[in-house]
Amino acid sequence: MEFVKNDEIVLNLSIEACHQLNLDNDWISFQARFGGIPRKIMVPVSHVLAIYARENGQGMSFPFDAGKTNKSKEKNPADDEKLKASRPSLTIVK
Repeated sequence: MEFVKNDEIVLNLSIEACHQLNLDNDWISFQARFGGIPRKIMVPVSHVLAIYARENGQGMSFPFDAGKTNKSKEKNPADDEKLKASRPSLTIVK
């Protein structure tokens, strides 16, 4: 998460730099080095805003629903209570 700014990340990738590039209907995954550190990257396709070629600027953008991402970040107090109730607890037995 160290490269994420304002909940967004821009990846400038070349075919030579990516290994095991896999474009599925649900996920985009690949392996690459960032700052010399090898990383396995998996991105849900629903979170990709655009794909374009750096060489000529051609590409496409995808629809983005900000409501979907904001809803997942909002905390619901009822959910916290459910989570607390479902957590296992330990008791001391003498």
